[in-house]
Amino acid sequence: MSGAAGRRGFTLLEVLLTLAIFSVIIVLLLSSFMGTERAREILSDRYRDSRQLQMSIDRIGTDLQGAFSSNRIEGTALVCHEDTFSGKPASTLVFTAYGLPESGGSRPGGDIVKLKYFVKLSRDGLYLELYREESSLPLIENRIPTRELRMADRLLGFRVEFPNGNTWTTEWPRDGGRKNALPSRVAFILTSAAGKEYRRVVSLPLAGEEATLPYSGKRKGAG
Repeated sequence: MSGAAGRRGFTLLEVLLTLAIFSVIIVLLLSSFMGTERAREILSDRYRDSRQLQMSIDRIGTDLQGAFSSNRIEGTALVCHEDTFSGKPASTLVFTAYGLPESGGSRPGGDIVKLKYFVKLSRDGLYLELYREESSLPLIENRIPTRELRMADRLLGFRVEFPNGNTWTTEWPRDGGRKNALPSRVAFILTSAAGKEYRRVVSLPLAGEEATLPYSGKRKGAG
């Protein structure tokens, strides 16, 4: 081999071919990375949606188990009606309940609160957002501001149902029924962004005791 032949470099064709191969490899690596990142984002979003839905379901269920209504005061009645926002079921549920004690707060357990669960349409108009509104001391005149908290977003529906024989209805009180009557059970359904329905049925322990609850909201014999 001569010295000139030993010093021969790459031809332009070889350089272009090498660059083309490297470009294909880089594109494949980037596609794989982006696919993995997208999958991670999807899983993260689904976990977030599932977690907030489960927390919302637990809170609604706990609140409903403390629901009461007194025949002596109309404002304690449980009321629910269903609307549709952009074709999505959107119930509004209002009831009076014995509130949970505040964690680290001054309010003891057993205090009476007025609760309202309702939805708003998201800014992009694609989803619903579930809110919980709480009013303290609802049975007396007060100027305590209500507390509104967003419980969940990216919903496709919030529906509340009540047993009516072998069927379920979405309105309460029933036509012709007592306004302050409590349903024996309440079912509520949250629909996630993926279209999955999360349903829970809750029994109301104080249903049927409306006449035994005095103005204070406490049962007879309570201290």
